[in-house]
Amino acid sequence: MRVSKNKAIAAIFTMALATGTLFGCSQSDQAASDNQSSQSQNTASETQGEPQDRTIADMRGDEVLVPAEADTVMTVNSVATQMVLMLGGEDAAATMGRGFDYSEGSLNQAMFPGLAGKPTITGTDVTVENVAAIDPGLVLNGDDDTIEALRGAGIPTAYVSVTSPETIVEAVRLIGDALGGEAAEKADAYEKLYDQIREEISSQSAGLADEDKPTVLYMRSTESTTGSGSMPDSWITAVGGVNAAASIGLEGSGTDINAETIMNLDPDVIICESEKVRDEFLTGAAYTELAAVKAGAVYAAPFGTAVWSMGTAETVLQLSWAGTVINPELYADIDLDQRTRDFYQQFFGYELSDEQLDGIFHR
Repeated sequence: MRVSKNKAIAAIFTMALATGTLFGCSQSDQAASDNQSSQSQNTASETQGEPQDRTIADMRGDEVLVPAEADTVMTVNSVATQMVLMLGGEDAAATMGRGFDYSEGSLNQAMFPGLAGKPTITGTDVTVENVAAIDPGLVLNGDDDTIEALRGAGIPTAYVSVTSPETIVEAVRLIGDALGGEAAEKADAYEKLYDQIREEISSQSAGLADEDKPTVLYMRSTESTTGSGSMPDSWITAVGGVNAAASIGLEGSGTDINAETIMNLDPDVIICESEKVRDEFLTGAAYTELAAVKAGAVYAAPFGTAVWSMGTAETVLQLSWAGTVINPELYADIDLDQRTRDFYQQFFGYELSDEQLDGIFHR
């Protein structure tokens, strides 16, 4: 039943807040009873105050040795930065990656004041000389040539690239293993929660007839959309929508589209990557006859520590939000505000104010 599944999710959040962990035994408990897992043994030793070298597998399957004394991670994009902050806090972040919003008045600045003064690093900044000067315990990067150069200089470097819901969880797991201890346990909790919510959301939309599914267009700008195989495609279809761009054969995460094509598609719902793009649709003379504009069904994707819609740790919340705007009757029993508050409290250790919650949802 729909209501009981949503109550189950709420119960999971409540249990998480009360106990500080989710879904049974912690990783350190498992390590004490499983001497065959070297990764778990290392985590157990850290929990007992004896850090040891850790060997982790990156997202290409390469083994990376993380030294025992490594307690900071260097990131070069906002998604990886966000995940490090979620699992290890601001002390674990050696840098802020490209696109990470630390502007005056931002939620990130309020949540992580200790980041002030830490360098912002982009892909072109990742040279052996620059990385050695920062001296992180581990570097997360998605460029093959850069990875080989850093490894050749003896700098622990792991390949990370987030392109799908599955790789979100994989990246969180990698960072949790790299940091060890409580971070690994939190990564466990995140993975189980993500799986639980994905199952809940998908099962509620499974019975929708094709003719009852609203068409949805996700717009990165007024001239760029996302087709099949993209992150928005995954959550649009999960909540019982039809990706309008995919329906005409468009693929990928940054596909050109013109006003004439948008008008011909005439989607029921338009979800934009920013308030700026949303406002351009709501005020642009070319779009006044669109069904979504007439119905007031043009939205900006939520933005917390990062935009929820494009493969970030908060995409677990994007699933719930998307359901409430794409199929509001189907997901009417989701308390989105409470679910969001609980998530930030559990995974970031931060209590959102009413004003901050309104800011996330562009109210």
